[in-house]
Amino acid sequence: MSLKQSYRKSWPEGLPFSLGLNNDTLFNNLKFSVKKNPNQDAIIFYGNKINYSELFLDVKKIAGFLKKELNLSEGDRVGIIMQNCPQFIITYYAILGINCVVVPINPMLEVDEICFILKDADISSIFVASDKIKVVKDSLKKLKSNSIPIICVRYTDYIKKKFNIKLPDEFQKQNYKFSANYFQKEWSKILEIKDFQFSNSNNPDALCIIPYTSGSTGFPKGCKHTNRTVNSVIHSYLKWLPVPHQATILTTLPLFHVTGMQNSMNVPILNGNTIVLMTRWDTETALNLIKEYKVSSWRSITTSIIDVVNSFNSELHDISSLLSIGGGGASMPQKVALKLKKLTKLDYVEAYGLTETMAPTHINPPQKIKLGSIGIPLFNVDARILDIKTNKELGVNQVGELIISSPQLFLGYWNREDNSNYFVKFNEKLFFKTGDLAYYDSDGYFFVVDRLKRMINSAGFKIWPSEIEKILNNYEGIKEVCVIGVSDLRTGEKVKAVIVPEGSFSEDHFLDLKDWCSKHMAKYKIPKIFEIRESLPKNKMGKVLWRNLK
Repeated sequence: MSLKQSYRKSWPEGLPFSLGLNNDTLFNNLKFSVKKNPNQDAIIFYGNKINYSELFLDVKKIAGFLKKELNLSEGDRVGIIMQNCPQFIITYYAILGINCVVVPINPMLEVDEICFILKDADISSIFVASDKIKVVKDSLKKLKSNSIPIICVRYTDYIKKKFNIKLPDEFQKQNYKFSANYFQKEWSKILEIKDFQFSNSNNPDALCIIPYTSGSTGFPKGCKHTNRTVNSVIHSYLKWLPVPHQATILTTLPLFHVTGMQNSMNVPILNGNTIVLMTRWDTETALNLIKEYKVSSWRSITTSIIDVVNSFNSELHDISSLLSIGGGGASMPQKVALKLKKLTKLDYVEAYGLTETMAPTHINPPQKIKLGSIGIPLFNVDARILDIKTNKELGVNQVGELIISSPQLFLGYWNREDNSNYFVKFNEKLFFKTGDLAYYDSDGYFFVVDRLKRMINSAGFKIWPSEIEKILNNYEGIKEVCVIGVSDLRTGEKVKAVIVPEGSFSEDHFLDLKDWCSKHMAKYKIPKIFEIRESLPKNKMGKVLWRNLK
């Protein structure tokens, strides 16, 4: 039985095996929902509501400003540096409205990192939240550039009334001090503009967004995406995990990252949903918002779901409205998934995607979930496993590099001359080499083993850190764990486990853990070093920065 035949046995009932190419644009997605649901709440931001008509009016004002006042041309790159807020969504669609290109920039980046993206993408203008003004100013100073117009945003611009919920610390930072050498405009002043004429070309193959990779393996790389590649994911997602129209969606994932951007902004915008928006993660706030607005769907990182499971109090909280919950980025520990199922009666829907594919290429069928698996390939996705040395295709349960060919695949990296190194021609089709080691089982479900560059080679034995982490996560008393390879004169590398315990961890615990490991994994996989830490270094998406532990 072929791979395709295997996973089609688990295909959601009633869905076609493939979807036709979508010829629309992201800007038209918003226009469609505005026309269909003008008075429907589009965003709820800490108790403050913005309906679709109001949202679109502000989009048009910002678009008109960019076109008329800044004279931007089609294809110009416009940066966005801010946490989740209504201005992010408005700016995003305004940039698309004038046929320019969105460059979302992680607000956690520092001067050198921001400098690289501003220069690499040749940013024409930039929208900056008040808490990031200083780092942007320092970046521009280092670049010796005062020609990039700055639009300054206050998170409180859309807080018209107080809501009985804790507001993030960023709301208090209102520093707008720039020298007279910089062109600077405040968001609130732009919204006073009455003339906001502009035109939109509605070209599905036009470049529309350049999200940058995290740069964990070197300099960050900008991924070139068109309306068609982005829309491919949006329409696939809506078919695979349908959410009722006008339902509420909790948005906690950062919108600058493709996962949050797609399933927590672009998908609900097209579907006419209400986005309950959080700027900064706070467990109690999230639980209150789910209860208050009867949230139907929530996609998040594993860490946040663990927080909710551990903090849930049936006397204070109510999460019974949730119809779907899931995520990706890090493996969900089985014990947490079982607790979640007990609380919500819902299975955790795990998925897999990349910045290069604008989020998911694989996702679990909602009616037949395999815990620990990233699921099966979505509509029109061709995924294979290749031997890392010979480039020959591998079969069932054989570990190799995951390669992907799909409609959502990016056009290549921006401003790079080595794009050919990241692709491979296979069966007359171009595939992207993901750099992830994976395999598929007899049912066609895929499992990610680890990053190719993270593999540990100990005396010739290939060891996958993620495999050991999954096993260790089942040991009572371990809250989090990261496994890395460290140099060893005799074996080349040896296994080290960095552990965050749930409580105290005594010498007796170590002895018991070592004994437990000997019963659950091969001898060569057992960590030779155990280190206790209070926390693990992570990026904004909750992924552990394992290189920082070396």
